[in-house]
Amino acid sequence: MTPAERCPRCGAVVEPAADGGARCPACLLALAAEEAEGTVGGGSIAAGEAAAGAGIADRGGAPAGGELPTPLAGASAPLGTDRIGPYRLLERIGEGGMGEVWLAEQQAPIRRRVALKLIKPGMGSREVVARFEAERQALALMGHPGIARVLDAGAAPDGRPFFVMEHVAGVPITEYCDRHRLATRERLELFVAVCRAIHHAHQRGILHRDVKPSNVLVALEEGRPTPKVIDFGLAKALNQRLTEKTLYTQRGLFVGTPAYMSPEQAAGGALDLDVTTDVYSLGVLLYELLTGALPFDPERLRRAGLAEVERILREEAPPRPSTRVSAAGADSAEAAVRRGSDPPALARQLRGDLDWIALRALEKDRTRRYPSASELAADVERHLRREPVLARPPSLAYRVGRLAARHKVGFATATALLVLLVGFAATMAVQSARLARQRD
Repeated sequence: MTPAERCPRCGAVVEPAADGGARCPACLLALAAEEAEGTVGGGSIAAGEAAAGAGIADRGGAPAGGELPTPLAGASAPLGTDRIGPYRLLERIGEGGMGEVWLAEQQAPIRRRVALKLIKPGMGSREVVARFEAERQALALMGHPGIARVLDAGAAPDGRPFFVMEHVAGVPITEYCDRHRLATRERLELFVAVCRAIHHAHQRGILHRDVKPSNVLVALEEGRPTPKVIDFGLAKALNQRLTEKTLYTQRGLFVGTPAYMSPEQAAGGALDLDVTTDVYSLGVLLYELLTGALPFDPERLRRAGLAEVERILREEAPPRPSTRVSAAGADSAEAAVRRGSDPPALARQLRGDLDWIALRALEKDRTRRYPSASELAADVERHLRREPVLARPPSLAYRVGRLAARHKVGFATATALLVLLVGFAATMAVQSARLARQRD
C-alpha cells in the first residue's frame, strides 16, 4: 500500500505525487494566487503549473551602457558550469513552478542575448517534462511579432530539456501603462495588439490559458511600445498533438491563475476549454487596464477554497468598470491620475461602450462572450473610431449618437441647417396666420 503523504503547507493528508511535491487542493490554490501576486519565489505550484516559468524575460533589461551582466550574477550554475551548448549563462532572471529562465549569451554564429528556459532539477516527472516540451512546441508554431520567438531547443548535459527564446527586455503591460501614465485610448491600442497576438496563437491551435499582465511584456521596438505575449507553459493544443509524451489534465486539477481564469477553467474542465477561456482572461486584463483593479478581489480569492473560487467566478457579477472607478475612493483617485484624468472624468470615459465591452468579455456563459480574441479587438477598435460596438444593445438613439460623435462638423452643420429651416417654417406660419387675420 502506498504510504500517505502530508501537505508541507498545512499538514493535511494528501495523495502521493510523482515528483514529491504533493499538496492539498486548498494550498495549491493559495500558492497559485500568491505566485500570481509575486509572493512565491518558486517551487511546485500544482500539477497544472499555475505560474509556469515566470516568463521568458527579465523585468528590466540591459545594464547602463549596454554591457552584459557578469556571468552567473546572483545565482549558481545549474549544472556546475556556465555553459549549455553554445550558450553562456549570465544570470537567472525568472523562476516558476516548472522551470528556470536564464539570461544567456550566444556567441556563434551571431552574438546576441537570449533567454534560456531550463526545466528545474528534480522536476523531471513524466507530466512536467511533457508540459515543458508542449510549451517548446507551442512556441515553435508561432510566427507573430506580438509573441516571443523560439530560437533553439535541445537537452542539457544532465538530460534536462531546454529551449531558447528571444530576450524581451520589457515590463508587464499594466506596470508600463502606469509608469508612463498612458491615457485610456493608448492603453486600448496596446490591448488590441495583445488580442491580435492571442488570436494568432488560436489560429495555430493553441490556447494560452494563463493570460495576465506578467505574461504580457511591453518593450520598446524602434521607439514604439510593443506588447509581447510570453510563457505558454499552460498552453493546450486545440486540435493537434504537441508532444509524443503523454500530456493530460485531470478533471478537477487546478490550472491557471485564480484572478484571471474563466469559470469553466476554475471548474477544472480543462478538457473542454476553447478560445473563449482566453477571451475571458483578456476581459480581466482589459478591466485592469481601464480601472487599475481586478473584477474580483485577489485577496478574497487567495483566502477562499477551490469550491468557493469556482462559485464566485460562476455566480457573482463583477461591477461595471465605471462603477468600480466611482466607488473605489482613494484607489480610484490614484488610478485616475495614472491615466491622466480624475475619477469623475474617468468614470464618464468608461461609462457606456467600455462597460459593455468589458462585461461581454467577462460573461459567465461562454456562448455569450466574444467568439474570438479578434472579435474583442474589433469591438475595441470600433469604440476608438466612435462607431457602434457590438457589445451594446442597438438602439436608434445610440446609433445616432455614435454617428454624431464620428462626424461632429457635418452633424453640427446639419443640425444648424435644420434649426434654421424649423425657424423659417415657424416664422412663415406666424406671418401667414397674421395675414389671414388682417384679411378677415
